[in-house]
Amino acid sequence: MSHPVPSTPHVSPKVERHSQPNLLPVVRRVIEQLNQLFIDHSGLLGKSLVDDVFKHWLHAGKTGPSGLRHYVYALGVQLEDPVVRKDFTERAERLLLHLQSGYVS
Repeated sequence: MSHPVPSTPHVSPKVERHSQPNLLPVVRRVIEQLNQLFIDHSGLLGKSLVDDVFKHWLHAGKTGPSGLRHYVYALGVQLEDPVVRKDFTERAERLLLHLQSGYVS
């Protein structure tokens, strides 16, 4: 006589995204600001692009404050329009300058 195997709860793939590695709080705040800036520049597809770029950035391992420039670049190349890309990059660089000078809110 066989007994049914107890089912294990299904873990959503989204759980992985929310369990971020040990990012510094200031890096998390800047990432959130950069993501919102990117979404503002990219429109409807921005959210899914942000998720993909973030995963690749994490995988590359450059997740400290100095690695944020890599993240800005990775987001910027997703923007096809050179004018939009330039505006995004300039605004993102200003955010990073604020980080370097200690004025991240």
